[in-house]
Amino acid sequence: MLKNRILALCLAFSMCIAVSGCAAVVLGGAAAGGTYVYITGQAKQKFNADLGSTYKAALKACQDLNLTVKENKKRLSDASIKALDVDKDVFIDLTYVSTKVTEVTVRYGILGDEDASRRILSAINKNF
Repeated sequence: MLKNRILALCLAFSMCIAVSGCAAVVLGGAAAGGTYVYITGQAKQKFNADLGSTYKAALKACQDLNLTVKENKKRLSDASIKALDVDKDVFIDLTYVSTKVTEVTVRYGILGDEDASRRILSAINKNF
């Protein structure tokens, strides 16, 4: 009995260590089938949509969040949006993974802001 409790405690402790810290936070995403990851100031998520649709959703998300789009570019295999939220720069990069998958990377400000980045990814997801 004591052995089982110690084993359970060790397992719980090791799981806490594995998901804590600033190295990475991985959560199951409700978004278009992707996984949300936050590493070194950037939030990344894969969407089950082509690059063009994801780019349109990202532009609409900027509009919905009252971000001022300063620059936007779309090419065959990637796209980027630079926006401004009051006094913070927002960088949204979209990368073609396949015809049905696009990876979106969001950096809010120079050092990043996880909550703000997550809100932007959520707004993109709502615009599909």
